[in-house]
Amino acid sequence: MENDLFKLEADYDTNKCAIYSTDQQALRMFGMDHHAAATIKPEMTLTDPNGTIIATMDVWAAEWKEAGQ
Repeated sequence: MENDLFKLEADYDTNKCAIYSTDQQALRMFGMDHHAAATIKPEMTLTDPNGTIIATMDVWAAEWKEAGQ
């Protein structure tokens, strides 16, 4: 089932958390909202169903950085 899902991973240095969805846009919005509200900002990665990184967000970011840009 994971082969059909996008993955949003938050890396807090000491802990990694991941959530999965078929809806890439929902994960992007969830990631943005969480990052904006978090006291401790994680490094975030959005991966497509094939395992390819499509966007990242570092601790200083205000929005997603698309892979390859």
